[in-house]
Amino acid sequence: MLDLILKNGLVCDPANSIQSILNVGIRNGRIACLTSEPLPAAAEIDCTGHIVSPGFVDAHSHEDDLREGHIEADITLRALRQGVTTLVTGNCGDAPRDLPAYCAAYDGKQPVNMALLAGHTTIRRLCGARNKYAPVDEATLAAMCETLERQLTEGAKGLSMGIRYEPGMTLGEMCAMAAVVKRFGGVLAAHVRGDAFEIYDAIEEFLEIGRRTGVRLQISHIGSMAAYGQMAEVLSYVDRRAAAEGLDVRIDCYPYDAFCTSIGATTYDDGFLDRYHDVTRIELTDGEYKGFIPNMEVFEKVRREHPEYLTIAHVMNGAEVDMALTHPRTMLGSDGVLLNGAGHPRAAGAFARFLAQYVFERKLLSLNEGIAKTTCEAAARFGLDRGTLGVGRAADVTVFDPKRLQDKATFAEPALPPEGVRLVLLGGVVALQDGKVLHTDLGKIL
Repeated sequence: MLDLILKNGLVCDPANSIQSILNVGIRNGRIACLTSEPLPAAAEIDCTGHIVSPGFVDAHSHEDDLREGHIEADITLRALRQGVTTLVTGNCGDAPRDLPAYCAAYDGKQPVNMALLAGHTTIRRLCGARNKYAPVDEATLAAMCETLERQLTEGAKGLSMGIRYEPGMTLGEMCAMAAVVKRFGGVLAAHVRGDAFEIYDAIEEFLEIGRRTGVRLQISHIGSMAAYGQMAEVLSYVDRRAAAEGLDVRIDCYPYDAFCTSIGATTYDDGFLDRYHDVTRIELTDGEYKGFIPNMEVFEKVRREHPEYLTIAHVMNGAEVDMALTHPRTMLGSDGVLLNGAGHPRAAGAFARFLAQYVFERKLLSLNEGIAKTTCEAAARFGLDRGTLGVGRAADVTVFDPKRLQDKATFAEPALPPEGVRLVLLGGVVALQDGKVLHTDLGKIL
């Protein structure tokens, strides 16, 4: 007998070319069958009028901090409420310093599954490189490569780089680290060196790492990098170079026209107004400045006194974000990041917003395309046993109502969960039902 059957939903599983009204049978935490026949089960849930999808896989997120042996679920809980069952974290060069300690504190104690990348900047610091504007010496680089090799052995799925945030990184340094990733078959993800009119050189530099090492490349949050008038040319250039040179390049993006970063980041070093034009399009999100639109004097004061405070920069072109998200190379990544609960609504709303707007309202993508970008494409990219409802696979499942699905998180209230997510299962166990969180300890380290 089955443990659970999800009845009469529209099953959409792009990895197996399935889009049909079926019953999904679950036994021992795995998909046991997909059938139109009625089957006996210990429990059943009627999913008529709903879409039954593989649990969503977030290609680019950030992890909650480990503090005194404990991880306070915040990003992960917001992910669960929007149907995400797996996060790929450790992005933009910033990852846990001690992967085994983080994994031990996480596994079986958090709401969703997680796959971790090693962080280039984190490894730089571990090996004694403190100056983000300076290159490393040969001995430090050797120690970094050794540390990366250990972390890949410990289970990291690849390496992330925050080249924008660590401008002292040289091409030689990055290629040396990328070569280690290549040996392990991992992915190299990067927040590239520049955005807006700087994006062309930044993309070329990243592609050069792929040329020299053969590593698989992932361009992080392309919307915040090229949605300033450059997107069409950048996407076309990546397509041409990848085809001509055999480069393996994928992209992630989130469905908003504003980005989020700390006010002390190198993003706001001298010259940032040449790219973003007006400081009054930048919103502060923390402390006494929450919701405040600064003038330059206040901006510089907060940057000096509270460099960790997050900002929201409303500077991107929405039509170019559309262009990126509908491109065949692009998968969905929320880039969820929070500080003391404050931050960007993408951490709570990216997946519901993407499917509601791009598939059901504006019809820029088919259902199959939209579900693929939120499930199997990211899972396949990072080598995860998720993102599909194939028989024998882990029963991570998201069930939602396409007529009600809608993000509710806003820049004023970034934690609001979406509407329309009916069920979320991890390993065959219902973790969320009708908006109520039932379990927060089903997440595994993948």
